[in-house]
Amino acid sequence: MTRSLRVSCFGIALLVGAALLLGGCGPSWSTHLILAADTSQHNAKMVGAEDKAPYEYTASREYLHQARVKWGTSDFEYAVDYAKKAKELAELGREKAMKKDEE
Repeated sequence: MTRSLRVSCFGIALLVGAALLLGGCGPSWSTHLILAADTSQHNAKMVGAEDKAPYEYTASREYLHQARVKWGTSDFEYAVDYAKKAKELAELGREKAMKKDEE
C-alpha cells in the first residue's frame, strides 16, 4: 500500500469515527436537557410558581411536554430546543415567584 493511500484510508476512518461519535450526541444531550428542564420546573413549583408566575410555569410545562414528544420521535434537534426553552422559562418563573415572596 502506498503512503498516500494509507493516509487517505486513515483520514476516511477518522471522519467516519467522528461522525459516529457526534451522531450519538443528539439523544444523550437532549435527554440531559430534558432532565435539567424537569428539575428546574420542579424547583419552580416548590416556590409556588404555578400561582405566582403562571405564564412562565405553564409555558415551561408545555415546552417540556413538546421536548418529550420530539425526543420520542427521535427528533433530537427540536427536543433540545424545546427543553432549553422549558428550562429557561422554569427558571424565570422560579425567580419571579421568589421575588413576589420578598415583597
